[in-house]
Amino acid sequence: MVFLNPAFLFGLIAAAIPVLLHFLNLQKLKRIEFSTLSFLKELQKTKIRKLKFKQLLLLALRILLIILIVSAFARPTLETFTIAGTSAAKSSTVFIIDDSFSMSVVKSNGSHFNFAKEIVKNILSDLQQGDEAVVLFSTERKDKKFTTTLNEIERELINANVSVKKQRFNEALHTVSELLNSSKNFNKELFVLSDFSQQTLTEKITGQNIVFDENTKLYLFNFSDDEYSNRVVTDFQLNNQLLEKGKSISFTVQIKNARGSSVTNGVASLFLNGTRSAQQSFDLQENESKSILFETILNSNGLVEAYVEIEQDDIIHDNKKYTSFLVPEKINILLASDNGNDNRFVKIALASASEQTVTNIKEINTSELSYNLNNNYDVVIIIGSKNIDSKAELNNYIEQGGRIILFPGTQSEANDFQSLFTGLGIRASISLIGEPNSTESISYFKEVEYEHPIFENLFEDRKVTKVESPEVYSYFKIIPQQNLRPIISLSDNSLFFSELIKGNGRVLIFNTAPVLSWNNFPVKSLFAPLINKSVLYQSIQKQSGKNIIAGESIDIKTGDLKLPQLKIVKPDNSEEFVNIDELVNYNYFTYNKTDQLGTYKFYSGNELINYAVVNFDPSETVTQYLNKDDIEKYFAEIISGDKYTFIDPNNNYKESIKQARFGTELWKYFLIAALFIALLETYVSKNSKKDFKEIKSKV
Repeated sequence: MVFLNPAFLFGLIAAAIPVLLHFLNLQKLKRIEFSTLSFLKELQKTKIRKLKFKQLLLLALRILLIILIVSAFARPTLETFTIAGTSAAKSSTVFIIDDSFSMSVVKSNGSHFNFAKEIVKNILSDLQQGDEAVVLFSTERKDKKFTTTLNEIERELINANVSVKKQRFNEALHTVSELLNSSKNFNKELFVLSDFSQQTLTEKITGQNIVFDENTKLYLFNFSDDEYSNRVVTDFQLNNQLLEKGKSISFTVQIKNARGSSVTNGVASLFLNGTRSAQQSFDLQENESKSILFETILNSNGLVEAYVEIEQDDIIHDNKKYTSFLVPEKINILLASDNGNDNRFVKIALASASEQTVTNIKEINTSELSYNLNNNYDVVIIIGSKNIDSKAELNNYIEQGGRIILFPGTQSEANDFQSLFTGLGIRASISLIGEPNSTESISYFKEVEYEHPIFENLFEDRKVTKVESPEVYSYFKIIPQQNLRPIISLSDNSLFFSELIKGNGRVLIFNTAPVLSWNNFPVKSLFAPLINKSVLYQSIQKQSGKNIIAGESIDIKTGDLKLPQLKIVKPDNSEEFVNIDELVNYNYFTYNKTDQLGTYKFYSGNELINYAVVNFDPSETVTQYLNKDDIEKYFAEIISGDKYTFIDPNNNYKESIKQARFGTELWKYFLIAALFIALLETYVSKNSKKDFKEIKSKV
C-alpha cells in the first residue's frame, strides 16, 4: 500500500496528544487518607479494573481515530505497480491515436476518432506542471519530440482529421520506444487509442527493435465496433485500351457489402471530369461482391479524371475509387524511313485520320534517328532498317517507354532486318519470301486476333470475324522464338502484324513494306484505319506512373524539363511549386504529400509531364477486429504482461486510469472506519464517566 499524499502523514504526530493527556490526568490524582478500611471494602475491585480497562481502551480508540483521519487525507492506495511510492515524480506520456478511416464510424458520442481526441484532451488536463507529452498518429511518419507545452498538443488535436494514408502503426511504435527510452523521467506512459482492426497490427514486432523499459505503463483503449454498415468500391478498371473522343468507353466496377444488412436499389455513379456520366443500381446481400459495367461516350480529349461513387454509409472514405487516362489532343509523330518514297501511303493514311485528333508529323531519314529519339514524340514510325546505326540507343528508348511502329523498307534485306531484331532483343528467325512485283507466290491472312485493342471500334459490326486480306507478294518471314504476340498471321504461319512489349515501351511490327510493289495492302480498306488505330494505340497511356496508395511517394523525372519550376496540382486543385535547382537530385523529384485521394498532376509551365492516381489502402476495408488475446500477444513481445491495461472508453476511463496508475484508493474506507471508531469512543467515554461517578459516590 502507498500514500498518494504522503505529506499528510506528518499529522500522525497528533496521535501523541491523547497519550500526553492520559499521563497528565494520572498526575492530577489526589491522595486521600482514610481513617478506616471500611470504605475500601465497599468498593468493588472488578469495577475499578473495568474502569482502568475502559480508560486504556479510550486511549487506544483516540489514537486510532487520529491515525485513520490523517491516513484518509494521505490517500492510502493498494498498489498495482510500483510508482516509487509517490505521485510527485515527473511523467513522460505518449499518445498513439489510430487515424485510419475505420475510426470514422459515428456513434452517439461522435466518431471514434473525435472521441479518441477528446479522451486525450481530458487525460492531458490531469498532467502536472513539468510533465511532458507527445501525440503521434498511426498513419504519419514524421519525427516527434516531447513538449511540456500541453496547449501545443491540444492545438494539434483540434486540427487533426481521419487520414486515408496507409497504416504505419509499427513505425509509430518504433518512434515511441525511442522517445520513452531516451526520457529521464521515472514515470513513463503510453496510451494507444485504436479500433484494432486486423490491418492495424499486421506486421510482426520481431526485428523492429521496439522495446520498452520496466517503468513504462501501457494503456489500451479499444474502439472496436461491430454495429456498423459498410459498402466498399474494391476495384475500378477502364476496359478500353484505345481511346477516342466521341467513341464509347466502358468501365468495370467491383462493389462489396463488407458489413451490414443487405442492400436493395443501391446507387453507383460514374463521373468523368467531375460530371456524372452514368448511373447504375445494384442489390447486395451481406458479404456479397458484384461487378457493375458502365458504358458512356467519351466527350473530351486530354487528361480525363474518372471516379466511381456509391451512396454514403458509416465509413465514407472507401465509397469512391479513382482512375485517370490520357486521350491525345494531338499526336506528334516522328516518321523515319530509309527511302522517302516508302512512306507515301503511310502519310496518306495519317492524313485521313479523324479531325478530332490532330497529327503532327516530322519526317527524317533513319540515319538521323538516334538524334531525334526524345520525349517530343508520342509515336515513332520506322520504315526500313538499313541505315539504323545505334540499335542499342533505340532499344533503350523503347525500354524507357518509347512507342514504335516498325515496317521493313524497300531497301531492307534479311540480314539487316535480323540485325535490328537482335539489337532489340527479339529472338526470331527471319528470311525474305517472294520478290517485289511478283505474283508467283502470294500469301494471305490466315488468323486475325480481333480481341486485340487495336480492333476496338474499328468495325461498325462489333462481331466481325473476317476482313478482306491483301495480296502479299514479298515479305520477311518472321518465326519468333519468344516475346512477339501475333495479331495477324499469314498462311505460312509467319507474323504479318505482331506486338512486342519491352520494358515500359511497346513495338508494333509489320513484316512487309507499305508499298504497292510488295503488296496491295495500301489500297485495301483496312490499311488506313489499321495505321491510324495503331498510332492511336501507341499514343495512349492509361497512366504515367503507378496507381499508388495514399501516403506512398510519386517519383517524377525532372532532368529533361526546360523550365526551372515544377507545378503540382492536387486533387482538391490546390497548387504547390518546386524549384528544380534546389533539388538534391536534379534528375528526379520524389513527392510525398499524397494525403488526398484522386489525381495528382505535374506541370512544367502549362505542359502536363506526369500524373498519378492515389486511392485508399484496400486493406483498411477489412472489417474484422483483433480479439483481446491477439492484442495481448502482440504487445507481450514489447512490454511485460503486468504493465498494460485495457481501458473501456465508454466507461469511467479516468477512474480506470487512476486505478491502473496507483491501485484502489482506500481513503473512503478509512473515513468510514474513523466514523465507527468515533462512535465507539463516544459510547465508551460515556460509559466510563458513569462508572467513575458511581465509584466516586461510594468513596
